[in-house]
Amino acid sequence: MKTKVVSVAYPTIPIVFLGGIRPDRRPIYNTMGLAVTDLDENVRTETTIKIVDKKNGIKFTLGGKPVEGKRNEDTINSIKSFLKDKKIDVGLEIDSTNYNIKGGSSDSGLAALFSGLNEILGTKMKVDEVSKYAMRGSESAIRSVYGGLSKIVVDEPEMHGIAVASAKDLDGIRIFTVCFDYPSRITADEIHAAIVTHPWYNYRVNRIPLWIKNIENAIKKKDFLAVLKNAEENIRNAHYLLEDVGLRVRRKKIMDCWIDAEEMRASGLHAYCLQGGGNLVSVVCLKEQADKVYAELVARGWAPLKYKVASGPKIIRSE
Repeated sequence: MKTKVVSVAYPTIPIVFLGGIRPDRRPIYNTMGLAVTDLDENVRTETTIKIVDKKNGIKFTLGGKPVEGKRNEDTINSIKSFLKDKKIDVGLEIDSTNYNIKGGSSDSGLAALFSGLNEILGTKMKVDEVSKYAMRGSESAIRSVYGGLSKIVVDEPEMHGIAVASAKDLDGIRIFTVCFDYPSRITADEIHAAIVTHPWYNYRVNRIPLWIKNIENAIKKKDFLAVLKNAEENIRNAHYLLEDVGLRVRRKKIMDCWIDAEEMRASGLHAYCLQGGGNLVSVVCLKEQADKVYAELVARGWAPLKYKVASGPKIIRSE
């Protein structure tokens, strides 16, 4: 057994928007997501785990500061459940720090946590088992555990993840992230509660398998343009439903960015918008048009950050 481990994991953006969950936090339909980071991998969650005397129990901090409320309670309970399952009785000091993350930190936080626990406690879990524990704290954490492009499968007896494409497989796309400084953001729970009230929600649910099939087939053919078209169509549909029931995630400046992408497409640049519930928009394009898309975003007054598809979690220190 190790005494100290540092693990990192990367946040995610939606490819098929997660909207609507059951009381046990199991998503209503299958979804897809993409792990992302900046070119230097400085957009990340870094988690330090130390073994301490078991009489000290479990201490969890976020950026060195105590965490209060339900988030702290849920995290500690998930760790206790893990230790009980593995029949391990130790004390733990855990600190999780987010670096430069504007959205998707719950996914990377849980991925880094359980990947780190797997390393320090020598439990030798495979990726699917790590994701099982991670998703207890975030229903979309599977996306960060797998890295690259992954699918969350919920229409089988046990919810699980499937790796659809690795970061290397997706070398044909480029990502430019535009961040917005709104003082607050819509929470995932607010999104889940609102979208299911729309009278057309069931039409969305019934169309999800088609979007996913189209994306998977396009990945096999390396038709990245079709991937981006289907992803944006799906995400746009989710935002339409939310806005129609009075929950606006895409606020004014964010909408300006979406409109700019549409105008860029009209001019021949294949730029597509991906956005979940956070204050950022990922403008994704084809590799061969990346320089032109970036230059056009800057010319329109945006300050895009250059991102890439990220891998799964990494252990950067183990002793």
